[in-house]
Amino acid sequence: MQDKARQYSAIKHRIALINIFLAPLLLFIFLIIGAPTYFRNISEIVSNNDYINLVAFYASLSVFYYAINLPLEFYSGFLLEHRFSLSNQTLKDWIARETKKNIIAFIISLPLVAALYAFLRLWPVSWWLWSAILWFSVSIILAKFAPVAIVPLFYKYSPLKDAALENKMNQLVLKVGFKSGGVYELNISKDTKKANAALLGIGRQKRIVLCDTLISSFSHEEIEAVMAHELGHHKLNHMWKLIISGGIFTFLTFFFANAIFLKLSNFFGYGALYGYESLVVIYFAITGFNVFFIPIANAFSRRLEKEADLFSLTITGNVSAFISTMKKLGEQNLADVNPGRFYEIMLYNHPPIARRIAFAESFKNSSKNSSE
Repeated sequence: MQDKARQYSAIKHRIALINIFLAPLLLFIFLIIGAPTYFRNISEIVSNNDYINLVAFYASLSVFYYAINLPLEFYSGFLLEHRFSLSNQTLKDWIARETKKNIIAFIISLPLVAALYAFLRLWPVSWWLWSAILWFSVSIILAKFAPVAIVPLFYKYSPLKDAALENKMNQLVLKVGFKSGGVYELNISKDTKKANAALLGIGRQKRIVLCDTLISSFSHEEIEAVMAHELGHHKLNHMWKLIISGGIFTFLTFFFANAIFLKLSNFFGYGALYGYESLVVIYFAITGFNVFFIPIANAFSRRLEKEADLFSLTITGNVSAFISTMKKLGEQNLADVNPGRFYEIMLYNHPPIARRIAFAESFKNSSKNSSE
């Protein structure tokens, strides 16, 4: 099983690394060959309104970008998952899901692109600050409402069907003092065999979500360990910490993008500050800076996940259930339990499973020593 997991993870790791560098590379190539100017010329035929033409420009360039990226997306999201017997999707289901995902992404991102264009025209000096404020605000809105507005477009929420498990979860919720929209089961088994759980949303919209693949394959004690981990995120205010840290990264990214924006525009031969091509230059700068911010964001996330693990171990006191959960997750998700350090730094926002098990064992030993 571990050989299969290592083989699967090795391929996924390579694809993930390619995806990190692919966006800035493709945008750089687009700029070098003059693709933005080509699409701008086409879009300007649509109307005499700059913003209507902007929609045409963004849509056509997005389709072009996605078409180039589609073979890798299809391989990693469909062929590879079926090759390792992790997917339950038909080709029709995959196409429908991809179509829906891209339509939603376009609807959400289009106002941000239009606002960026408007900020460049209205405030050519401080555009980056207003853009960062808007993007940060939108991230909070999405964090709050995505569980109730977007997730149901892909998966169905339902109350827990196991009465004994529901009672156990409710007891844990009361013990922690968690107030939410409830504990839900999510039917991801229609797409995948992988198991997962999550704390979604903020404020009144926050909810604990247990995937049906987790419920069907794990014991009540193991599910309790998973849920205690998710409740730890709530109790320790991790959602807000992630939002704030994401906001800091957003402001820094736009600040640095602004610092080199004019130099890049001159380099690529784009004279107009608020031309459509400028948007591509800015996105190229943003994706480039994200490459450097990813390891920092991952390190911060791994720290929060370790804190949530500690919370789970402390609140349940069931180290054996935690360890067996980690082992099952590794087996069911074909995870590399001990990846190389480079992959961990670049790709892992959770500690690798071997580290989480070692942490649980050290917790058990320290608890045993302190009780003697």
